[in-house]
Amino acid sequence: MFKQGDVVSYGATGVCRISGECIQKVKGENRRYLTLKPVYSPNSTVYVPIDNEVLLGKVKNLMTDEDAKALIQELPLSETDWIENDAKRTESFTKIIEGGNRKELAEMVRALYVHRREQLSKGKRLHASDELFFRNAEKILFEELAAALGIEPDQVLDFIENMDKKEA
Repeated sequence: MFKQGDVVSYGATGVCRISGECIQKVKGENRRYLTLKPVYSPNSTVYVPIDNEVLLGKVKNLMTDEDAKALIQELPLSETDWIENDAKRTESFTKIIEGGNRKELAEMVRALYVHRREQLSKGKRLHASDELFFRNAEKILFEELAAALGIEPDQVLDFIENMDKKEA
């Protein structure tokens, strides 16, 4: 189990520090909550009900430095299949963001990046919903990569590009 001070990843919120537990009265009942402080949004607080296995299951250990580098190295090898159907794409992207699978999240960011580049080459833009998914997924992924690599989120893209150059 996690303890106070641990840095974790929590679903779509991203990188958080566990600040402890608290009890809050909800609908007349006292419930215990794990209290999380998002690292990159320190004025926010997230409360995860300890008795809700689904939500508690979204609290995960951060990837390690080695995990982060391995994930980055796998990106150029992954396929970037684009889901043409808007409803199916929205459903898929929502599941990926809520699921917290880092590899799927990285593949989603890559697919959106490639599609965005293709659209720009045609003088078009991403759909507004795809742009929102892209920003949210990139934020979650880059924050966790930054925490694992000991850098700031705005340095992640440069890190990835430099890592690619070293391997070429």
